[in-house]
This record gives sequence, C-alpha cells and structure tokens, in this order.
Amino acid sequence: MQTSTGERAATGVIAFDHSIEIPAPASEVYRRWTDFVRFPEFMDNVQEVRPLGGGRYHWVARILGAKREWDAEVTDQLENHHISWRSTDGAPNKGTVTLQPLPNNRTKVGLRMEYTPPGGIVGHQLDKLTRSTQREVKKDLENFRRVMSGEKKVSEEEPGFLNVMSAMAIPVAAGAVGATVAYLTERNKKPSATKIPMVRQLLLDPIDDSAQTASIALAAAAAGSIAASAAFRARRDPVNGLFFGQWAPTFLAGSALARLVGHRGVNPTLPASVTSWGLTGAATGSILSSAIAHLRSTRHEGLFIGQWAPSLLAGALVARLFDRW
Repeated sequence: MQTSTGERAATGVIAFDHSIEIPAPASEVYRRWTDFVRFPEFMDNVQEVRPLGGGRYHWVARILGAKREWDAEVTDQLENHHISWRSTDGAPNKGTVTLQPLPNNRTKVGLRMEYTPPGGIVGHQLDKLTRSTQREVKKDLENFRRVMSGEKKVSEEEPGFLNVMSAMAIPVAAGAVGATVAYLTERNKKPSATKIPMVRQLLLDPIDDSAQTASIALAAAAAGSIAASAAFRARRDPVNGLFFGQWAPTFLAGSALARLVGHRGVNPTLPASVTSWGLTGAATGSILSSAIAHLRSTRHEGLFIGQWAPSLLAGALVARLFDRW
C-alpha cells in the first residue's frame, strides 16, 4: 500500500491519497465497491449505509468516538474505472476511487479523499494529531482487499505484540518523567525527624487548600464518569459506556492521592516520593494513551490501556505510605 498526504490547515480541509492492489479483476472490484449497503462488512466505523434513491445514500458511522450521520451522493461514475462522491450535509467530505487493471487479474485501487473534521479548529488539530481518519481509511482498504481475497478481516481485538509494546510507550515515558522530576525536586529535602502515628496524620493534620480542591474535583469527576457510563449504556453504546465508566476508580484513586500529597503531616522519603510520582506519571500516560486510542477508533485498545491507570495510582498511594506504616 502506498500513502501520501497533504493538509490544508487554513481552510480546515484535510486531503490524502491511498492505494492498494486487490487480487481480483476490475469488474469484480467495481461491482463489490459499488454495493454500498455492504460497506459495514469491511469498514469498522461505518454502521449503516442506506440508499435514498437517485444515487444518494444515508451514512451512519462513528467518528472520533461519536455517532455521526450524513447524506452523500454519487457525482461521477464510470463502470470498471472510477466513482466519485460528495457529502450533501454533515461534515463536508468528497472523494474519488479509481480502478487500474493490472496483469494476472489484479486491480490497483486508488482513493483520493478530502474532508473537514467536525469540531472546527479543535477537531482539525485533533484529527491531524491522531490521524484517525487516515488510519481508518487505510485499514478499511486493507479489509476490502482481504474480503475480496477471502482472507480474515483485520480486527482491532488482535493488536499483536508490537502494538501492545507501542501502547506501553506513553505510560512508561510519562512515568520516567514523573520520577525524574520528583528526584530533582526533592533530593535536597530533609525528611521529618519524628514519626507520627498514621491515624493521627491522616485524620487530624491539615491539608493544603489546593490539594483539598483537587481531591473534591476528582471525586466529582468519578461521579460524572459513572453518570456518563450509565447514559451511554442506556443509549445502547456499550463501548463508550465501558470507556467512560473505567475512569471512576481512577478518579477516586486520584482524589485520595491528591489529599495525601497535600497532607502536611505526611513526609515520605526520597525513594518513596520518586516511586510515587513515577507511578502517577505512568497513570497519567495511561489515561492519555487510552484517550488517543479511543479517538483513533481503536476502542478495545483504549479500554486495554485505560485499565492500568487505577492500579498505577493505587501503587502510587502505597509507595507514598510504605515507609510510614
């Protein structure tokens, strides 16, 4: 597969090209590609394509984690050669698929697409950063090739070893940054000379106002996470329900950690502090990596990465208190 990309940031339009070779003659590829109602068989994000008549179709898909609907029409079509379309409402998009016959009953499928991500400048920058639409189109073309050749469709539930290692990169890097910053900040701090009973420390000693505010905000976020999860579940959207619901224990652990960090009577040793901040950084990286995966529509990968965050924050709590038991 060959790929080239151009972006028109000034207008918010993103344009790109993809091509792939299909092991089938152009006539078969054309017939299969113009059967629009079967697009969900190889396009993971497309939920439905419904014909409206007169070369017009109603599309239902999930883009950047949200359900989107729009109408599109075929603007130009030549049998076994090309087909062009453009949207008539919703997020603007248009494109052309060309078919080039190759020797041995093979066909080169080329796709040129231009689209404007929803959400204005924020949506444009987010799509540009995650390259979610381009990644999805590339995967859809690969799935189309597999469908035409009788192979198994690519599934996001089969990430493979390399993808798993890639998913761990952001949490590991964020953890290393957190540990380094903690070491540089606290290496010259003198530990408390007296040991105060843990119960008194946690229940009686004062807490910084900023830590108290952060703790309350994170507890409220946990409640919001539960409410959002229930709302998505009620809308029969279990994947988003799981994605948002998984953050409730993370936010609660963060609330407890914020109180502990701001507690004036708890002074962990340097190794304990470095470990705690390292794990907190890793948890933050896990949240960020999970959100990016979800926006890229690799939603099961997002759930896989996000489940690490509460365990990492719990580890940060234990590390901060370990030398105080």
